[in-house]
Formats: sequence, C-alpha cells, structure tokens
Amino acid sequence: MQRLWHLLDWLRARLWLVPALMSAVAAAGVYLILSIDTLFPRPSGTVPWWLFGGDASTARDLLSTLLSGMITMTSLVVSITIVVLSLAAGQLGPRLIWNFIGDRQIQSVIGLFIATILYILLLLRSINESLGPEHVPQAAVTIASALAVACMFALLFHVNKLARSIVSDTMVREVADRLDVAIGALPSDSAADRSGPEETTDTPEISVDADRSGYVQFIQYEDLCATAAEEDFVVFVHLRPGGFALRGIAALSIHGKFDISPETRERLLRAIKLGHERTPTQDLEYSIRQLVEVAVRALSPSLNDPFTAIAVINRLAAALESLARRSPPQSEFRDSDGNIRVIGSRIDFADLVDIALSPLRRAANSQVTVLVVLAERLAGLAALVDGSKRETIIKHLQMVGRHAATLPEPEDQRAILAAIEPALAASAGDHAD
Repeated sequence: MQRLWHLLDWLRARLWLVPALMSAVAAAGVYLILSIDTLFPRPSGTVPWWLFGGDASTARDLLSTLLSGMITMTSLVVSITIVVLSLAAGQLGPRLIWNFIGDRQIQSVIGLFIATILYILLLLRSINESLGPEHVPQAAVTIASALAVACMFALLFHVNKLARSIVSDTMVREVADRLDVAIGALPSDSAADRSGPEETTDTPEISVDADRSGYVQFIQYEDLCATAAEEDFVVFVHLRPGGFALRGIAALSIHGKFDISPETRERLLRAIKLGHERTPTQDLEYSIRQLVEVAVRALSPSLNDPFTAIAVINRLAAALESLARRSPPQSEFRDSDGNIRVIGSRIDFADLVDIALSPLRRAANSQVTVLVVLAERLAGLAALVDGSKRETIIKHLQMVGRHAATLPEPEDQRAILAAIEPALAASAGDHAD
C-alpha cells in the first residue's frame, strides 16, 4: 500500500498525465465518431440548426481556423502558467511549485486544450474535398466547434484559478488542509504505553548499512515485520521518512542473530525507499516545512509581509492542537503472534513544535505584530494541552519572552509579555499544586 500511495503521489505531481489521458480519449473519440459515420451515412434531408451543415471544403476551412485559434490559445495558457509559476517560486518558495503542477484543475484545463488540438488535427486529416455531402462527418465537426467554445470558457477559468492560487492565503490554506489530512491519517500507537525490547549489548547485533544516499520517502514496516518474523529477529529502524540517508550509514540494526544472508539484507533494504526528494507519503514534516517556508519568506526584508506569516502561525497552531490530542504515531510493529518485530524511529510532539515554531521565532526578529500573535497562539495551546506537551509549549513561550526582552521599545515588550505572562503564571501554579 505504501508503494501504491507513493506511486499515486508521484503521478499526481506529473503535469503530463491528465493531458495525456485526455488526448488518448480525444483520439479514440475521433476514431469512434468517424467509424459510426461511415457505417451509418447521413440520410438526405434538412440538417438541424445546431449541426454543421456545410460541405467538405467548408468543413476543412472551419477546422483549419479552429486549429489555428486553439494553438494560439494553448500558447497563451502555457505562457500564463509559466509566469505564475515564476512569481510563485519567488514569493512562496520553489518547493511549492509542485502544488501548482499537481493541481488537477490546472492539469485538466491544459489537457482540454491539447486534447482539442489533437481532436481537430485528426479530424482535419480525415476530410478531403472529394467527399460527398452525405459523407461529411457533421457530428464530428460540430463537436470540434463545441470543444473550441469550451476551451474559451476554460481559459477564463484558468486565469481565475491561477490568480487565486498565487494569493498567499490560498496557498497557506491548501497546504494546511493537506497537513490536517496527514495528521488525521496518522496511525496511533496502540502499544505506546507498553515497553518494547531495548537495544542492549547482551544480544547479537548486526548493522545493515544503506547502500546508497537519498531522502527516505517511505518505509514498508509491514515488509520489515514479515522478514523479521520469518527469520526470527528484531529490527531497529534508525531512519525515518523525510530524513536523509548517507551511503554506509547504519539504516537498520538486527538483534537476535549473529549473521544474515545477503538475500535477507537486500530484502530489508528494499523496504526502505530512497529518492532524490522528500514526499508527503509518510513524512509529517513535509507540509509543516512548506508552511514554515512560506512564513519565513514573507518575513524576509525583500517581501516584508507579516500578515502571511500570521496566517501561517494560525494554521500551524491549529495543526499542533490537533496533533496534541492524538496518541503518538506507531513505532512498534508486531507479528501475528503478538511479538514485537520492528521498532521504528518516531518523531515526537516536541520535535514537531520545534520544527514549526523555532524558524518563525527567529525570522520574526523585531516584527512585534508577528511575535504577539505567536505568543497568543502558544498561550492558547498551553491551556489546551497537558503533561510533557504543555512543558514543550511553555518552553517556547519562555523563548519568545526572552526574545521580547531584547526589543528596544518598552511598549513592544509589554505587548508580547501581556500574552505570555498569564500562561506562565498558570503553569507555575500547576507545578506548585
């Protein structure tokens, strides 16, 4: 399933897939319509007003005009898309370009234009001036005209779509929605409160080193568990999705065996998919870092857009609140007999909070408006969580407070501390109780 989801994510980010499928449908449609027209010639008589009623020469002239216009409109669509992608790369970050390319609506509009061009081109090749009036594919020519009209409206939709997509708030919302979906799909560890085997020196240990370098795109824990159960050992996974593995680094360690065969070693390494870039398949940090990149760029001197950073902080706070209510992600995998066979490297709540908020705090620097909102959201999170998660939030609140103390303006300091001090006081009271 992990390979399937990874393949679907890869296909979703390919701009050519939907246009290729729509072009194949267009080519098949031309062949089908012409075949039906050949088998069932049109009887002589009055032609309905909505159906093309000209001769072969008129049909060729019309199709030639439509083809020329469609090629021009397609060039315009591609040019607009490239300009918008360039602007988005500079304003929001180059890693968010895949969100535009993977948008199904953008792919469908480009696919409609290319499929229409292919449809008209194939239809034009099948019409010559020697055809009699009863053999002119009137339905096919009428469909070509309808497709050209549809493309004109699709052009307006495409411009509106791109105009909305480049707005930073829209991109923040879309990335945050994907983060919420990833958090909701996160498998909780039902055995989180049970202690598993510890890495000790009392049992044999075999290190399985990575055979190449790359980002860990996903790990097939079920395959590792099946191999471990078959060979009767325990696997400790030292890598996690999103991390970068160097060739020769210890990717896995095997406990309970003195030696394993080369085939078993290859099966274990095959369960760890390495690639040239990070993917969101199992990587919860992926969308978090995308949001952080948008905010950090917005706070740069070249853009100086604190309101985009505030929008990111609000969505990150909502995501962290949702994450805090869930159990830790699954890190122990058992065989059919209930024995722990695989122990993964799990990212905890404190790490995710640091990944989400520390770059923002540093980038905010003297942006008092952003620091006030950051302090307010942290204070709100501190009131909603408890235990070690609350201690993590309080630690970040204290860091924001120390940062506020370095500001030259006392009023700015008081504005930030006003949001921090109630949460710190409540935390101190809880510890006193």
